[in-house]
Amino acid sequence: METQFWTKSWELEGAYTSFHRRDIHPYVLKYLTPRRITEKTILVPLCGKSVDMLYFSQFADRVIGVEVVEKAVLQFFQENNLTFQKAGNAYISRNITIYCCDLFSLTTQEIGHVDVVYDRASLVALPYPMRLLYLDKIEELTQPGTLYFLNTLEYAPSMATAPFSIAPNEVRSYYPNYAIQHVESPLLPNHGMVRKFNLRFLIEHGFVMEKQYNATEEEIMAHNEAIFV
Repeated sequence: METQFWTKSWELEGAYTSFHRRDIHPYVLKYLTPRRITEKTILVPLCGKSVDMLYFSQFADRVIGVEVVEKAVLQFFQENNLTFQKAGNAYISRNITIYCCDLFSLTTQEIGHVDVVYDRASLVALPYPMRLLYLDKIEELTQPGTLYFLNTLEYAPSMATAPFSIAPNEVRSYYPNYAIQHVESPLLPNHGMVRKFNLRFLIEHGFVMEKQYNATEEEIMAHNEAIFV
């Protein structure tokens, strides 16, 4: 999924941006409660124009979004009546900063310490080789103690396009240095994807995870090789 793919998706909109929710995700309200996120720094990779960031901004110290398509970034501020200032590739409004850049170019020097990662539609948006690069980047940007909320879809038959199907056992293989709680797994027979793609089933998984230690470069390489087997 190159930048051109996402740029085209945001240009066409409609069904091409059906991943965008107009409401706060119910898992957010249930698991990323004010008590958990107050005065924290929350990283939202591949954020699009998610309104979940507005909820986070009510309690968090900083909300950091990363989005490669400028149109989505501008729409976030326009649609939510937020004024912003631009500093380089950073769009800043109060305690919300969205970096309009490739996630893989982001550094810890730019964003500072991260307390919480919110991944509703990032991991599932990436094809397998890019997914491994994404995992490496998140490893680089976080520290032990980081809280990580992950949302994935599992469905059949699988498709060779986003959102990709990612089951719980695959999640566990991706995050060996995290304590993982599998907190949600409802079967959604009325989900739009079931009708559109004639799926046999679709499950929306939710995971609350905490990073236990920093993986070494050797561990990451060995882990990635094991996943490929």
